Amino acid sequence: MNTPTPPGGHSEIRDIAGFALAAGLFVLLLLGVQEGLSPPIIYALFVWAVWPLRGRAEVRSAILVSTALVALWFLREYGGLLTPFIVSVGAAYIVAPLVGFLSARKVHRGIAIVAVAVPILAILAMVVVISGPQLLDQSQAMVTKLPAFADRAVEWLAGIGDRLARLPFFSAEQKTWLSRLDSARLGAVLQAQAQVLLGNFGSIGQGLLSHLGTFLGFLAYVVIVPVVTFYLLLDWAKFTRAITDLVPPGRREQVMAFVAEYDHSLGRYIRGQLIEATLVGTLTTISLTLLGVPSALLLGVIAGVFNLIPYIGFTISIFPALVVALTMDDPAGGLLRVITTFAAIQFLDGSITGPRIVGNSVGLHPIWIMIALAMSGAFFGFAGLLIAIPLAVLTKMLLVRGVARYKQSTVYTS
Repeated sequence: MNTPTPPGGHSEIRDIAGFALAAGLFVLLLLGVQEGLSPPIIYALFVWAVWPLRGRAEVRSAILVSTALVALWFLREYGGLLTPFIVSVGAAYIVAPLVGFLSARKVHRGIAIVAVAVPILAILAMVVVISGPQLLDQSQAMVTKLPAFADRAVEWLAGIGDRLARLPFFSAEQKTWLSRLDSARLGAVLQAQAQVLLGNFGSIGQGLLSHLGTFLGFLAYVVIVPVVTFYLLLDWAKFTRAITDLVPPGRREQVMAFVAEYDHSLGRYIRGQLIEATLVGTLTTISLTLLGVPSALLLGVIAGVFNLIPYIGFTISIFPALVVALTMDDPAGGLLRVITTFAAIQFLDGSITGPRIVGNSVGLHPIWIMIALAMSGAFFGFAGLLIAIPLAVLTKMLLVRGVARYKQSTVYTS
C-alpha cells in the first residue's frame, strides 16, 4: 500500500534538491576562484539553479556573495586590461560633480564636459611638455650621483668603528667587535647595494616604458581613457539611475542612503588627497629650487606622488632628497636644507592644510590605508592600487554597521 505524499511534500523535496544543487555549485565556485577553473560558467549555473528560490533572503545573499567572488576573480585575471577603464571611471567620478554643477545651470552637458576637461587636459599637456624633459634629465643626473653618494659614505665610514668603540655604554666585547669594523668592507657592501638599487630602478623603468611604449598601451592611456571618460560623463545620470533601478524597491531608500554616504566620504577623501598631493609637490619643488637643491622638480614630483600614501610616503620621498643632498658640494648644508624643507612641509601638511582640505572625511587610519594598498596591490596588481581606497572606505563602513548591529543583537545583550 503506497503512503500518500503529504501536501507540499513535492515542493519541499524540490527545495531541498535545489539547495543541494546550489550548495554543490557554490562549492565549485569557491574552488574555481581558488584554482582558476572557469568561475563565470559555474557562477551562471549557480544563479540558474537558485533563481526559482530568489525570494528567500539567504538565496539572495548567496547570489550577492557569489557575484562579488566572480568580480574579484575577473579583476585578478584581467586587471591589466581593465586598468584604462578603471582610470576612466575614477576620472569621471572625480569631475562628475563639477559637470553636474554646470548642467544644473542650464549648460548643455556636452559643453559642460568640454569646459571642465579642456583646462585639465591643457594643464596636464603643459606639465608634460615643460617638465617631461627636465624630469628625464634630473632622473639621469640622480642616477649618476649614486656612486658619488656611495664614495662619500665610504669616507664617512672610515674610522666609524673606532669612534663607536669609544662610547661608554658598550661592553668590552662590543667595543672589540666595533674596533674591527672594516670601512672598506662596509663601503663595498654599500656600493653593491647601490648597484642593485640602480638595477632595480632600471628594470622598473624598462618595464614601464615597454608597457607604455607599445601601440596598445599608448592607445589605451591617450585615446581610450579620454573617450570612455567623456561618454561616462555624458551618460552619468543614466548610469547612476540604472544602478538605482537594480536595487529592490523595498530596500531602495536604505541602500541609496548608504550609497550617498559612501559617495560623500569617498569623493571628499579622493579629491582632498589629490589637491593636497599637488600642493605638497608644488611647495617642495619651489622650496628646494629657492634653496639651490639640485633635481628640485623631480624631488617635488616624488614628494607629491608618495604623499598619497600616509606616513610611509614621507619616508620614501625624503630618501632620494637626502641622496641628492649628500652629493652636493656642501653635504652638511644640503642636508640642512632638505631636512628643513621636508619637515616644514610635513608639518604644514599634517597640521594645517591636510585637516582643512581632507579633514576627517572617512576617518581611515593610516595603517588601514597601508594594509588596503598592500593587499589590493598584491592580489590585483596596479588595478588593485587604484581600487584600494574605495574598497577600504566600503569595508570600513560595512564593519561599522556590522558592529552596531551586533551590539543591538541578543548575542551581545544577553
